[in-house]
Amino acid sequence: MPQSPIHEAFAKLKIQGAEDASGKPLEALENLFDVSRNYQGGFSQFLQELVQTEFWQSQNYPGNPYLDLCLKLGAQIDRYNGSLAHPEPPYHSRKHFQDVCLSLTLLLGQLAGLTAESTDRVIWAISPEEAWTLLLCAIAHDYGHDGSMNASPFQLERGSIARTQSFLLESSIPPGLAQDLCDKIEPIILATDLSSFNTLLNQFTDPLNQPNKNDCMCMLMVEADLLASVLPQQGQLLGKLLSQEWQPHHPQAAIAVASDQGRLKFLEHIRFISPYAMMLKMEDIRKQSIEELKD
Repeated sequence: MPQSPIHEAFAKLKIQGAEDASGKPLEALENLFDVSRNYQGGFSQFLQELVQTEFWQSQNYPGNPYLDLCLKLGAQIDRYNGSLAHPEPPYHSRKHFQDVCLSLTLLLGQLAGLTAESTDRVIWAISPEEAWTLLLCAIAHDYGHDGSMNASPFQLERGSIARTQSFLLESSIPPGLAQDLCDKIEPIILATDLSSFNTLLNQFTDPLNQPNKNDCMCMLMVEADLLASVLPQQGQLLGKLLSQEWQPHHPQAAIAVASDQGRLKFLEHIRFISPYAMMLKMEDIRKQSIEELKD
């Protein structure tokens, strides 16, 4: 039986110092997102294949309620986006949702490298339940995004949260679990508003602060949201798509986001700090991209 494109891409992915099996820097990472971009099925079908990959199978367990929730939410998003009277936004489409789910899988796939000797193991170690919660957030984080920009902090993120919470409360899972998940997803999805990035980063960089597990889950969600945009080829493409999305209502911002200067500003604003991202060499990739743009 032939493997799906997603399974084949993950099978070829042997990340060591951001190199593929042939020693070609970034090629395997870029290829993984090309597979997502060229995927012909719907979002729910994509998720069905993703959860059959080695990492998600390793996180599954008897009675796991999250698997069914993730697949059903993906199907609901397919119905919602498929019923729109207008095309999906060029950037905040289901292709972006797929990218973020792939990025999260890449990051959490480094879990085995978080050894007992790792100083950050206690707060960064992710349980299967937490991994599935993060996947649910990756699926949901831009649910209903209309391609506009936030008129106020967290405006669009709160809309996605409300739609997802309605889905959870109307699902067949026990009411207590549904409410618990409603509470858990809210701060994680809110963290994807990039205007709040420095506040989150400060939890880890200010010696007066003590980051907790929730902070780590928020940072992992943000890193998953940004990962594809930092890759050289994918980043250029995604910048153009975001420019197309903003052009009708924010033409000046559209010009900026597609420019080298706009990309440089974005790359200088963000950081990758989780041990998972460090194992993927994402911070090295970010810094290298900055140097290339400056040159």
